[in-house]
Amino acid sequence: MWMGLLWIVGCYGISIAVLHILFSTRKGRSKKQAKVLLVTKNNQNHIEWYIRSLFFFSRVKGGQVTAAIFDDGSSDETLKIIERLSHTHVLEVYHRADDEFVDDYLRRHENEPLIIVNLSNREDIVDIPVVM
Repeated sequence: MWMGLLWIVGCYGISIAVLHILFSTRKGRSKKQAKVLLVTKNNQNHIEWYIRSLFFFSRVKGGQVTAAIFDDGSSDETLKIIERLSHTHVLEVYHRADDEFVDDYLRRHENEPLIIVNLSNREDIVDIPVVM
């Protein structure tokens, strides 16, 4: 009985060591980095799911993602949800200042890979990049 228990504990220890070795070699590789611009207005029912799934799937795939969120004048709780999530995720939050904001943002980041998702447009939601 003791031999069987030692065998199980030994196999478990070896598998943990192998996983640590594999993950430590992955740290040296450059991770894929993506920047996502989410345009939202009155999406309080879905915004938390969008943000959490975006970061979860990018982490699972080994990529890094930063999200810029442009709120186009929400009158519901969307901004409060986004600001709460900005404490735990890398989010840049922008409020509606002028209509030229998105164009200015695109010009500033034209040399970076940028994915734009309008959360009010159902076709864009289908294309949300959950796998980076």
